[in-house]
Amino acid sequence: MIFVFLVLLVLCTLAIQYRSAERALERLNYQNTLDRDLAEPDQIVTLISMVRNIGRLPVFYLNFMETLPEKTHPEEDETWQKHHLKRALFGLYCTSTLSLPAHRRYTRAFRFSLPERGSYLFGKHYVVAGDFLGVRTRYREGNEEKKLVVMPRRREDPQLALTLGGYLGEISVRRFIFEDPVLTIGVREYTGNEPIKQISWKQTARTGTLQVKNYDFTADANVTVLLNIDGGSPEDLERCFETVRTVCEMLERRRIPYEFYGNGDFYGPKGELGWFYEGLGDQHFRTLMYALGQTRGVVLFPFSTMVERCGKRRRTSRGYIVISPPLRDGEREALRTLRRLSETEPCLLIAKAEEGGTSG
Repeated sequence: MIFVFLVLLVLCTLAIQYRSAERALERLNYQNTLDRDLAEPDQIVTLISMVRNIGRLPVFYLNFMETLPEKTHPEEDETWQKHHLKRALFGLYCTSTLSLPAHRRYTRAFRFSLPERGSYLFGKHYVVAGDFLGVRTRYREGNEEKKLVVMPRRREDPQLALTLGGYLGEISVRRFIFEDPVLTIGVREYTGNEPIKQISWKQTARTGTLQVKNYDFTADANVTVLLNIDGGSPEDLERCFETVRTVCEMLERRRIPYEFYGNGDFYGPKGELGWFYEGLGDQHFRTLMYALGQTRGVVLFPFSTMVERCGKRRRTSRGYIVISPPLRDGEREALRTLRRLSETEPCLLIAKAEEGGTSG
């Protein structure tokens, strides 16, 4: 009797696992998520992956693998890496092998970092399911695409900080020199030096003496950051992107609103970003860093076109910061045109990788 019972038990177990393995892939759902979509270079990011068994039968054998970008640097301990990371002919994989009971899920968290600016894709995966020996298996591949953008590094350049600090100081002081005729804050007695158009005839009639409008100073200092990537080497362009980040961080600290013009393939989370509206704040800064992080350095139009567009939006109180690889003859002519658009000389920051610094 015992022998018969054991035989029946084995047969039942084999039948269950056969039935389970037959349609196991249909019962498995895969999801993944990243804990951020924009990161600093070398910042730790977590990839959370989950496989769920939505069926009424267990999956006796389950193996799922995710492909990782080539430059991925694991931040897990050696024991974890030994069990879950595999390097094969086509790159690095994160893998797990287990059995999954009915209506259960398995969640894996993988911490990593990326050393260089760029756009990295995650989510390509392979799911293998079968019997408990892993002999009779089927597999499925998919791509739950998730993008991680790594922003440029910050420039640690004393000469850049000195040049930029002096220019922004000049921008800040300038608001107290130019009056804004739109912002009237009161009236004062006529001294004889003010133009006739500044006289307030209504207040003059009321007081019996000539009164002139008293204007406030220009409401805000404001800056346009122009990034030219035409003509630079890949190393020059990386230095340009780093310089833009440093410039924008300083503008944020000084609370100077800024807009952005670029002549490359700049795309934010919601689309093209060749021109980015004037603003301040974390969201404004992060959107621009997202665009700089994922650009491939493709030139879409010349520097002169950017200057023409600035001319159409001309404001004499605006300052211009130009970041570029070494300028060529035609671009120097465009720079001279830009000088005529503002009361202040543009700040030119030339990014040259071979010299190890950025000159102003």
